[in-house]
Amino acid sequence: MKKKEKYSYFEEFIKIAEHIEESSNKLKELMNNYNEENLDKSIEEIHKLEHSSDRIVHKMRKFLIKDFLPPIEREDIAVIVNKLDDIEDGIDEIAIDFKIINIEYIKQDTLEIIDILVKATTAVKGIIEKLSDLKHPELIEEKIVIVNKLEEQGDRVYEKIISNLYKEEKDPIELIKWVNIYKGFEETIDSCEQISDCIQDVIMKNS
Repeated sequence: MKKKEKYSYFEEFIKIAEHIEESSNKLKELMNNYNEENLDKSIEEIHKLEHSSDRIVHKMRKFLIKDFLPPIEREDIAVIVNKLDDIEDGIDEIAIDFKIINIEYIKQDTLEIIDILVKATTAVKGIIEKLSDLKHPELIEEKIVIVNKLEEQGDRVYEKIISNLYKEEKDPIELIKWVNIYKGFEETIDSCEQISDCIQDVIMKNS
């Protein structure tokens, strides 16, 4: 008789969350010491993490199809992994955009918004690490509150940055470039909140 494959959705979620946190930190390191050589290296490193996460996602989706009794609802697992994938993809796309649209230097405002993204990915990892312990939802909810506050902070910073950009940037090409970059940050931070909202729904279903 074939031995049943051991598989933990929660452990695989954590692996993706760790990749996300590492990717955001690599993006921050790049932005703190920005040059063409570092950009190419960081894109490669972040893309490797994204690709590794993709492999986990694909395996999880295949396993989920044949799993008779997953630990939480099948639809919730699918949503969680998709939302995690959105964050990783968002970070990867920001790094690639720096190269594609030829960003030559980092604006000081950008360092403020990357700090928020890094904190949000760390909080998301904290949520994911506690997800298997649904008997103690208060431990997860503490991290959810942190993510939600960071998303609100990210919105305020984004609005301030965009407002200043339109006031100060006279070159229309540079304006378009930086609007695109800042939008990538704002959407990726939003993705962090979306997964925290999704997990809050999971807690309600299982409490």
